[in-house]
Amino acid sequence: MKLYTTLFTLFLLISGCASKSYVKFVDNSIENLIKIEDVNKRVKENGLTEVQIRGTNSTDKYMLFRYRVVWEDKDGFEVPSISSNWTDFSAYKNAEFIISIIGPNKKATEYQIYIDKDIK
Repeated sequence: MKLYTTLFTLFLLISGCASKSYVKFVDNSIENLIKIEDVNKRVKENGLTEVQIRGTNSTDKYMLFRYRVVWEDKDGFEVPSISSNWTDFSAYKNAEFIISIIGPNKKATEYQIYIDKDIK
């Protein structure tokens, strides 16, 4: 019984400390077109969170995509931001791309980035 209590407590601690940040493809077919190689996060000297996504277009075609960011504070509440609107980006054929995003204020510490095909 003591083992189960210890394991349950450990699970709660780990899940409570788990990052709420992630990158998600809105359309699963995108996973065959681009690969997310790396996601870096840091807090700049001015206290704003910066996120950099490094990916690769693995096709032989120039592709247009779009992304949006939902920022959250430490308690999980959404922080309004202009980056919550869809922003277009291009990915050249068989080439790397980088998306850099800076949080709207110091309260924005977690993020969810959604990537989708450009609808144009």
